[in-house]
Formats: sequence, structure tokens, C-alpha cells
Amino acid sequence: MTGRPASGPAIPAALLDAARRIADTHRAEHGTPISAAHLGTRMGVALPVATAALAQL
Repeated sequence: MTGRPASGPAIPAALLDAARRIADTHRAEHGTPISAAHLGTRMGVALPVATAALAQL
């Protein structure tokens, strides 16, 4: 299953799950939400993909 925000790319469920784990770990370790840029770097994906993933979390 994929999700698609109104203005972003489709995000495969497995990629979204990975984004959720990374974002949750970042929040637990730093006490703040992860930025799209940092998430993209951690996941090795382009900024628009990371931004769309964050929008769906």
C-alpha cells in the first residue's frame, strides 16, 4: 500500500515504516522532531521524498 500526499510523490509502505522508525529514534534521542533534510540524509532519499514521508507520519 502506498500513500500520496496532495503535492508529493507516492511513498511505499516499507519506506514510510523506515521513515517512522528513524523519526521516532531521532525524537527519543534528541527530544525534537527530525527535519526533512536530516531524514532524507539518513534514508538516502531526495528531499521531496523525505518531506512527503514526514507529512504522512
